[in-house]
Amino acid sequence: MRTISRIVMALAAVSLLTSSVAQEANAPTLEQLGEMHLSDFVGSLTLGDADRVGYGSALSWGMSYRMVTLNLLYEATGDTQYLDKQLELIQKIFTKRDCDLATKYTDPGKYQDFQRARLMKAWGTGSYSKGQYTCWAVHTGMTVYPMAEFVRIVRAGGDATATYAQQVEQYVPLMEEAVKEYDAEWRDGPEAGQGYYLFPESDSQLSGQILPLNQMNAPGRALFALYDITGKPEYKEKAEKLAAFMKSKLTHIEDGDHYAWAYWAKPPDAPPSSGEDVSHAAINAHFMYVAWEHGAVFDDTDMQRLGRTFTVGLYLGDGQFSGNVGRRRSNDKYTGQLARWTFLARFDPAVEQQILEYVGAHLEGDGALSPTTGSMTYGFLLRARHLRQQDQAEQ
Repeated sequence: MRTISRIVMALAAVSLLTSSVAQEANAPTLEQLGEMHLSDFVGSLTLGDADRVGYGSALSWGMSYRMVTLNLLYEATGDTQYLDKQLELIQKIFTKRDCDLATKYTDPGKYQDFQRARLMKAWGTGSYSKGQYTCWAVHTGMTVYPMAEFVRIVRAGGDATATYAQQVEQYVPLMEEAVKEYDAEWRDGPEAGQGYYLFPESDSQLSGQILPLNQMNAPGRALFALYDITGKPEYKEKAEKLAAFMKSKLTHIEDGDHYAWAYWAKPPDAPPSSGEDVSHAAINAHFMYVAWEHGAVFDDTDMQRLGRTFTVGLYLGDGQFSGNVGRRRSNDKYTGQLARWTFLARFDPAVEQQILEYVGAHLEGDGALSPTTGSMTYGFLLRARHLRQQDQAEQ
């Protein structure tokens, strides 16, 4: 794994907030962005009651973003209120797996996965399957990744986080169980050193098809994180094969020297394409970054190109962005999720400038950042400033 400072960045944050990044007149500063969203974010951290419908959708497309943000904010500020809330959420989430709900309500049939004909040690939903209950691999990956990252963070924190580390250790095997539920759906190939996930064999029309890229790379991030906290090589081996598969599906846009890719690469040996919306594409972009952090498949040139995917491929000027990679038209249905790309400011400070211009142009209405995405942007940008300075010092 690359040499990356894992210490809390509280002291660095104080000075870095004053770093000069040129901004348009209507764009907030990074400090102002934090003031706009942090207090509302802390007040939104409640896992609602979804016992009767399952937690797959609520966790993956809502709470997982908040959990990522909690990790970022602790690393950026050193404020243990973020660790307190994260631990509370993890403890609750591991009472909400399908196997837990089936026991609680003595109703295993209700929570049995229709695709796999068994109860899963993960989080299911009837969404996206016409009401039929199932666990999607993408949901499990999105949920496990920030929890495993939390374990890494508190283990690395020494005495300051020892209490959290002791309390969270019991959940590491449960995180592993959740991800292993999809082992039977793994395939090596289509080329040597590559791998991917399939939908399970079932009566579903998706039976046996390859997963969309984001749906396999969400578990990919979790695999890297599980490797970090367990040291088990099988997790890293799978994650590296997913990274190699993802790289084979990138389209290099020579005009601007950046990347684009499609939502779905099917069949597995399909040529590269483009057009994925920026919300789902954010999962793939962050997976590539996590792979790079681990020294897997992607190199510094790839990260520079990925940064330009944001600053050149997606940015349209005047605080506007495209809603799809490889396309040049504004679509604010998706652009509020650009917050999840802002880790790329580590490689290009223009990412910070452009997202703050976007915020200034979308203070309300379609495309406006939420308390979660605003706080995530604040955390990613603050962290990126620190890491960019560290990278420069190591050169």
